[in-house]
Amino acid sequence: MFAAFKARQRHNKLMRAAHHLLREAFISANREPAHVTAAHLAAYTFGQYRIELDHEEAQRFLDAARIARGEPTPDQPYA
Repeated sequence: MFAAFKARQRHNKLMRAAHHLLREAFISANREPAHVTAAHLAAYTFGQYRIELDHEEAQRFLDAARIARGEPTPDQPYA
């Protein structure tokens, strides 16, 4: 039960971090997706929470945050 709590807490921190980076970098005038990379998220989460991410996990969190915001993922342009 404690492991599930820690996993949920980690997930929430990483999603908050991904949303934060996307929100800060979003170009609202053009409504274009922000240029945030997995490396940006990995560096931010390490600095903020001391959580180490590999490239694939960071990319999954960024993609999930982009979908939640209604933005396309880098491999899917706007329709």
